[in-house]
Amino acid sequence: MCSDQSPWAVNDNLAYGFAAVTSQNPQCCQCYKLTFKDTAAAGKSMIVQITNTGDDVSNTQFDLAIPGGGFGRFDACTREWNASPAIWGERYGGPRTNTCSAFPAALKPGCGFRWGWMKGADNP
Repeated sequence: MCSDQSPWAVNDNLAYGFAAVTSQNPQCCQCYKLTFKDTAAAGKSMIVQITNTGDDVSNTQFDLAIPGGGFGRFDACTREWNASPAIWGERYGGPRTNTCSAFPAALKPGCGFRWGWMKGADNP
């Protein structure tokens, strides 16, 4: 997770961020407006730029790049940030509670985004 690719809020209903899409149909650098439904973030919109692909991402899925959102298929975070694997939480979905204070300083704002702007939504 590149710390300079953390999401940020423009206001209470709009944010910007980054995402991965399926490796079967890569669309690098394209931007999409996502509107969340059926989660704590319902009604909010996020404009994301595609900066990565994954073979564990389905054709109808955007894998949002959010510190504290789970590291996915590969855990490079533990080594990159010299941190305990326990702080990252579930591989897909991240911690179940706000543990941002345990995150490396560069990732704390992005982690806070999940618990603040996204209201703790898990895989929205």
